[in-house]
Amino acid sequence: MAAVVLAALIAGLAIVAATAVRRDATNSVATRDEPLMLAADQLYASLSDADATAATTYLRGGTEPAGLRARYLNDVRRASAQLSALTRRVEGTADVAAVGEIAAGLPVYTGLIETARANNRQGFPVGAAYLRAASERMREQILPAAQRLYAAQAERLSDNQRRGTSSTGLVAALVVCGLALAVFLGVQIFLTWRTHRVFNVALVAATVALAGLVVWAAIAMASASSSLNRAQRNGSDAVQVLSAARILWLRAQADESLGLVARGGGDQYVRDVDVVNRLLVPPRGLLGEASRLAARTGSAPAIDELTNTWRAIHAQHGKVAQLEQSGDFNAAIRANTREAALGDRLNAGLGTQIGAAQKRFATAASDARSSLRGLAVGIPLLIVVCVALALLGLQTRLNEYR
Repeated sequence: MAAVVLAALIAGLAIVAATAVRRDATNSVATRDEPLMLAADQLYASLSDADATAATTYLRGGTEPAGLRARYLNDVRRASAQLSALTRRVEGTADVAAVGEIAAGLPVYTGLIETARANNRQGFPVGAAYLRAASERMREQILPAAQRLYAAQAERLSDNQRRGTSSTGLVAALVVCGLALAVFLGVQIFLTWRTHRVFNVALVAATVALAGLVVWAAIAMASASSSLNRAQRNGSDAVQVLSAARILWLRAQADESLGLVARGGGDQYVRDVDVVNRLLVPPRGLLGEASRLAARTGSAPAIDELTNTWRAIHAQHGKVAQLEQSGDFNAAIRANTREAALGDRLNAGLGTQIGAAQKRFATAASDARSSLRGLAVGIPLLIVVCVALALLGLQTRLNEYR
C-alpha cells in the first residue's frame, strides 16, 4: 500500500511540476512578454516616426503642411499613451529606469522641436540648430532607452519560449511516471504470485487511470509545445524582423531630412543612411530575412512588394544624393518629398505585416494555452482516483486473509 500510494503521489507531483512550468511559460509568452515586446516596439516606432516627421516638416519651410503637423502630434500623443501603458506593466529595475529616461527626455525633445518650428516659420536659420539638438536628444537618449526596453522584453519572450518548448521537464516526468507504472505492475505481479489470483480489478483500474493520465499530460504538453513553436516560427520571429526593418527605415528617413537641413554639412547622416540600406538590402539584409520567414506562412508576395517599394526608395535616394552633391537643394527637397511618399507606403506596409504576424502569434499562443487547460484540475483528481482504487484493491486482498 505504501509503495503504491508513494509511487502515485510522486508521479502526480512530477506531472504537476512539468505542467506548471510549461503553463506558466506559455501564459507569460501569450499574455505578458509578446504584448509588452510589441508595445515597446510600437513606442520606438512612434518616437522614431515623430523624429523623422519633424525633420521632414522642417524641410518644407515656413508654414508646414497640416498633414505632416498632425502626423507629428499624433506620434507624440501615441508615444505618451504607450509610455503610460508600459509604466504600469514593466518589471525590473532596468525596465523602470528606461521608461523613466524616456518620460524625462520626451518633453525636452518636443520643446526643442517647437522652438525649431517657431524659428523656421519666421525664416531664422537658427531653427536648424534646435532641430539638430532635438534629434540628437532623441537618438542619444530617448531611442536608446526605448531600444533597451524592447530588448529586455524580447529576451524575456525568448527565455519563456525556450522554457515552454523544452523537452527536459516532459522527459523527466515521463521517466518518473514510467517508474510509478512499473511499481503498479510489480505489485500486481506480486499479488498474482502471492494470492494465485490473476487480476485485481481495482488495481488494474488504478493502473489504467495512471497510464491514461500520463498519456493525456504527454499529449497536452507536446501539443502546447508545438503550438508555441508555431507561434514563434509564424509570429514572433516575423514581428521582430519586421519591427527592426521599420525602425531602421524610419531612422534612414530622418537621416536624409536632417542631411538636407544641414545644406551640405550632414555627412554623418548620409553615412548612416548608407549603413541602414546595407542592413535592409536583400537577400542578406532584414528584408531578405523577412521574405524567408514569410515563406513559412505563404505571405511572401506581400514582403516581395515591400522589397520592391524599398528598391524604388533606394533609387529615389540616389537622385536626392546626386542633387544634394550638386548643390541644387530645392530640387533635392522636391525629390525627397517623392521619396517620403514611397517611405510612407513602406512604413504602412511593414505595419500591416507586423499586425498580421501578431495575429498569427496570438492564435497559436491561444492554442498552446488551450492544450494545457484542464490539467490543473484533472491531474490531482485522477491521482486521487488512482490512489483510492489501488487502496481498495489491496484492502480487498487483505480482507480475504482475516
